[in-house]
Amino acid sequence: MQVLEIKVPDNKTRLVKEFLRELGVTIKVKKEDDSPNAKTIAAMEELKAGKGIKFKSVEDLFNSI
Repeated sequence: MQVLEIKVPDNKTRLVKEFLRELGVTIKVKKEDDSPNAKTIAAMEELKAGKGIKFKSVEDLFNSI
C-alpha cells in the first residue's frame, strides 16, 4: 500500500473525495496544524508584556527594517 498526501482547495474537496471513492481509494482527511510554533508564541508573550516596539506609521515601521 502507498500513501499519497495531496492538498486540495476547499471548494474542490467534495469532488476529489467522490472521485477517489469511485476508484476504491481509502480516504483519510488530515487537517493542517495551524497552531503557532515556539518562536511565534515567544513573540506574542513579549508583546503582551509590553516589550514590543510601537511605530507611529507603517512608513516608520518599514524604515526601521
